[in-house]
Amino acid sequence: MEFKRPETFEDILNLQKYLDESLNNVRERTLEDIKLSLIAELIELNEETKYSHKTWKTKEYNRDKELEELTDVYFFFAQLINYKSRDGRFQIEYYCEEFEIFPGYYAGAYFTGLMYDLLDNKFRWFFSSLLTLSVKLGYTKDDILDCYWGKWQKNMQRIGKEWN
Repeated sequence: MEFKRPETFEDILNLQKYLDESLNNVRERTLEDIKLSLIAELIELNEETKYSHKTWKTKEYNRDKELEELTDVYFFFAQLINYKSRDGRFQIEYYCEEFEIFPGYYAGAYFTGLMYDLLDNKFRWFFSSLLTLSVKLGYTKDDILDCYWGKWQKNMQRIGKEWN
């Protein structure tokens, strides 16, 4: 099967589905697992931004690491959307359309707000806030798509080596 760099959020969903199906998980992954992964990645992202909650620590800002952590959030959000849409009742069109108007987001986005939306199953609000945060951090849709593609290729190579 041949893959190419994603151009849309739907492409990300398809690549993520293939990656997830290629993994040999030790148990079935649940919505709770995915939400916890997203929270962990949001905290890792926060720690790589200039807005880190670690106000007691000085750390050199690294834009590449920040983008990589932001992209990890997109990985797990794509996993969540794929998980929720397995039975065909959860509509993905909204998320695909919202991604296409990226970077038209300018409202404030806060890390804790993202977590509350996620825990309250407000996935549309979460995604809108994630897009807003991406813009606030200075990233474009192409930045996300390029980084996703690079990380996806690395992750596929990790299967059977670093990952089960």
